[in-house]
Amino acid sequence: MWLLTALLLWVLAGAQAADLTKAVITLQPPWVSVFQEENITLWCEGPHLPGNSSTRWFLNGTAFQTLTPRYRIAAASVSDTGEYRCQTGLSVPSDPVRLEIHRDWLLLQVQSRVFTEGEPLTLRCHGWKNKPVYNVVFYQNDKAFKFSPQNSEFTILKTSLSHNGIYHCSGMGRHRYTSPGVYTVKELFLAPVLKASLSLPLLEGHLVNLSCETKLLLQRPGLQ
Repeated sequence: MWLLTALLLWVLAGAQAADLTKAVITLQPPWVSVFQEENITLWCEGPHLPGNSSTRWFLNGTAFQTLTPRYRIAAASVSDTGEYRCQTGLSVPSDPVRLEIHRDWLLLQVQSRVFTEGEPLTLRCHGWKNKPVYNVVFYQNDKAFKFSPQNSEFTILKTSLSHNGIYHCSGMGRHRYTSPGVYTVKELFLAPVLKASLSLPLLEGHLVNLSCETKLLLQRPGLQ
């Protein structure tokens, strides 16, 4: 009897821990915007039931397939645009990843639509059908900040709130093209507020409690 009770407690504890586990979607290649006819693979990472690696995939909130953790889009079309989520056997659904499929000549690619301060930010000025792009200019809020004659990628190693804004790029192929804009950096915390708990009239020797309060705007593992 004692052994059965212990086993049930262990199973319940494991189920509660599993409830706190959120699946995560990663992309290969890692860009959230791609051109039509390009290939992209979505991977779902999360705990599975023993001997069962099936994964549920959702597009714009609707379950569309139960598959392996790998979902491949071959020759993407505009109809593949949308918010993707996934869920494994022992996880809650992942955060949404919005994938956009474009018909254009030039595209500024990023690895996420929301970056938080402190994270690196890679910008890629990508030509249709992988055509070379020369004399690339990167812009933040319509102001040019980086010129590169041949390299179409630029990385900001550690972002701050000064990097917040809308980015786009321009470059030369047979003609000079300009990409659509994408926005990036978000702050992690709201500005802190100092609060005091006290009783009036405030007299010498009375107790005063001070608290510094803020809020984490975006969930990131390990942040406190």
